Amino acid sequence: MEFGVYEKIIKEGERVEWYGTEVPQKLITASVRLAAENLAHEIDKLESEIGEEKTPKTQSKRGYIEVLKSNLKNLPYTFNGDVLLRKKQKIEEQMKPKVEKKSKTKSRTTKKSSSTKNSDLIFGKK
Repeated sequence: MEFGVYEKIIKEGERVEWYGTEVPQKLITASVRLAAENLAHEIDKLESEIGEEKTPKTQSKRGYIEVLKSNLKNLPYTFNGDVLLRKKQKIEEQMKPKVEKKSKTKSRTTKKSSSTKNSDLIFGKK
């Protein structure tokens, strides 16, 4: 998908609920729906295999399931050419209002050197 069209869809597109996130409706195509069904089926299958067990092996599977869920949420973006979601992040940054930072002026202070007895002996008195 061309960047200009993609940007317009993300900025102005009507959003719908998609597995816990808000996604522009135009990004949800038939291929995205089919892939999402397959992925959701795989997640359900893995979760039913694990059950409530808490062993090291099931903990690693739970981590894998969380990654699959994240992939499912981002599926409309990745199927439309934004695999690493960099375009999406860039567009969302542009949409945020810019906050001006107040500049801080540093006050100049002079340090008075304090001499000690030993420094006077070594370097001589000033």
